[in-house]
Amino acid sequence: MKFSTTLCTIGIVFLATFLLCEFFVYYVVLSKCKWPDVGQDMKDSEPIPALLLADTHLLGPYHGHWWDKLRREWQMHRAFQAAVQLFHPEVVFFLGDLFDEGQWVDQNGFREYVLRFQKLFHTPAGVRTISAVGNHDIGFHYRLHPLLSERFDEAFNHSAVNLHTIRNVHFVTINSMAMENDGCYFCEGAKYKLRKIQSTLDCSKDESKCVIGTTTDRLRYSRPILLQHFPTYRKSDKRCIEGDIPALESYRENWEVLSKESTDFIGKTLNPRVVFSGHSHHYCRIKNRLKVEEYTISSFSWRNKNNPSFLLALFTPDNYAVSICYLPHETTVIKFYGSSVFLNFVILSVYLTRKRKQD
Repeated sequence: MKFSTTLCTIGIVFLATFLLCEFFVYYVVLSKCKWPDVGQDMKDSEPIPALLLADTHLLGPYHGHWWDKLRREWQMHRAFQAAVQLFHPEVVFFLGDLFDEGQWVDQNGFREYVLRFQKLFHTPAGVRTISAVGNHDIGFHYRLHPLLSERFDEAFNHSAVNLHTIRNVHFVTINSMAMENDGCYFCEGAKYKLRKIQSTLDCSKDESKCVIGTTTDRLRYSRPILLQHFPTYRKSDKRCIEGDIPALESYRENWEVLSKESTDFIGKTLNPRVVFSGHSHHYCRIKNRLKVEEYTISSFSWRNKNNPSFLLALFTPDNYAVSICYLPHETTVIKFYGSSVFLNFVILSVYLTRKRKQD
């Protein structure tokens, strides 16, 4: 075997491994995912196909190594683009903590953050994106500031509480950090908007409850879908019906989950039929305090989890169906690269052994 042939073989092995680990592995793994099975009642209508993910945690200028930042953002970019190309969602929901240091960066840093996010999670024309806000985007309740909240709202067309109606399906996004119920400016504003949404939904259900002059704009009623960063109140993930939590933790109100009071207020005000949340970085499906199904979505970043995941969901005005989709394991990719190095070492060893015999 000639030296040039050996080098060419080693180069081909490295190139094939690189293409597999950095491009094709996402399509191979995600091709095993499927949209959830639906009943006949959903087949008779046209469901809204949605992709839901959380906790991308794009690194900022203060924490994290440059290689960590480059690596994680590339992984998330390729995984997201593969998911959009394979599943063609109509809408994508990001459930908070888009950024890791959004509460610390200045205006220029935040603009750079937004541009990076838009580039990494670009969607084709016609695919709508809706983002809830997380504590790493604007800070926990104790450090909320109008500037931090307003710049996020402006960048993502978002406010503390939003009602998004898509083909008669109602989605409500909530700023979890404004659910402290301590009378703060943000909390009172969020509660006011929740009550306005309640009035809109009540009007859609019963014309007699409409404010004079609003009946011409009535929506078709359906129980809303709640999307927020914090999970609703629960003591831990012990009661998860499904989950990938490595260790059960005790959750603190207003830090890891909403308080009991806020959870009950949202339930009474909105009467949601299903809840989606993030924040814990682990997947959990649970029957929550409101007696409805809640899906807590895993972090989408390999920096937080060896096996990130996202959800595929179908929504109609009266029903929904959800399936979980796991991304490639970080350890699997490392094993591929390790195997490639070992194989090339063997190829080089064979060449050197033959050359010594020839000499």
